[in-house]
Amino acid sequence: MKKSMWLILASAIGAGGCGNPAGLVPVSGKVLYRGEPATGAVVYFHRQAAPGTDGGPIPFGIVEEDGTYSLATDGLGRGARPGAYSVLVEWRDEKGDGVVPVKSRGKVQLVKRSRVRSGPDRLKGRYLDISKPLLHTEVAAGTGPLPAFELAD
Repeated sequence: MKKSMWLILASAIGAGGCGNPAGLVPVSGKVLYRGEPATGAVVYFHRQAAPGTDGGPIPFGIVEEDGTYSLATDGLGRGARPGAYSVLVEWRDEKGDGVVPVKSRGKVQLVKRSRVRSGPDRLKGRYLDISKPLLHTEVAAGTGPLPAFELAD
């Protein structure tokens, strides 16, 4: 009896590890400003939900030195759920100390993030207005890297 219970438990654990239980798919891409990498910028993907419903957690990524980013969704894992998204970009200059407010599980804490800067937004909020988003994309399983987001003044 004990041996069969262990086999059932082991198979349940193995099956639970397959796939992504949160329904996330890997999402990556590039962010460029005037053709150059927007190093240190943060991209936020706001899911376009039906009116009166919550779009869920907001996937985000930090732009690396080569302009690439990969999304993660707090509390769920790497990637984003499939669907249509409005994309916001915030690019702080180097004058800040890297301490930013981070919301996790309903609490806001100040966190030191070495790649994120807390100075003024270099894009002057132009790409950070959720009421008038300038960038949009579609996330689907198996699509590979998204087309680059080209930012301008």
